[in-house]
Amino acid sequence: MIDPYWKRIAGMHQDDDGTIGVVWLAHDEMSNTVHVYDAAVFRVEVEAVIAEGIAARGRNIRLAYRKRDEDYAKRLRDSGLRLVPETCADNDQMAEIISREIWQKMRTGQFRVERRVGDWLKEYKRYDRDQNKVPTAGFPLMSATRHAIEMLPYARAEKSRTAKKNNYPKLALV
Repeated sequence: MIDPYWKRIAGMHQDDDGTIGVVWLAHDEMSNTVHVYDAAVFRVEVEAVIAEGIAARGRNIRLAYRKRDEDYAKRLRDSGLRLVPETCADNDQMAEIISREIWQKMRTGQFRVERRVGDWLKEYKRYDRDQNKVPTAGFPLMSATRHAIEMLPYARAEKSRTAKKNNYPKLALV
């Protein structure tokens, strides 16, 4: 279960063949654990369907994307989605750094994937380094996960823990 106080972010990656991969993460800051709670792959789909598919999981969840996908992301923003204020780095060195960070979090139990996110798990099983290089083509969900982890500081919670709760009804006295 995802706590409404956990910060959330989504990551998007567009492959060269037009396949769009999107993952949704929740960050529990108390335990510093990242949870992958949803993922979607859109193959040969129209932009309106993709935008609605992303919005259905939370229109206010910020979407991380790489520089190369900036034009597409801006069209999604015009459809009402929220984007992170800056793009992800789009180079092999950063892909390597973020991949190692994810791997370390997985090994220490600070990166968890819900069982029902079958597409992500299937892709992860096929995900393997090619000549000591992080593969990017053909793995849209893994790349989208890297983008979301890189932009994790831009994640926002649905509710704030610091918000005051009034134990009385709001009334105006005249």
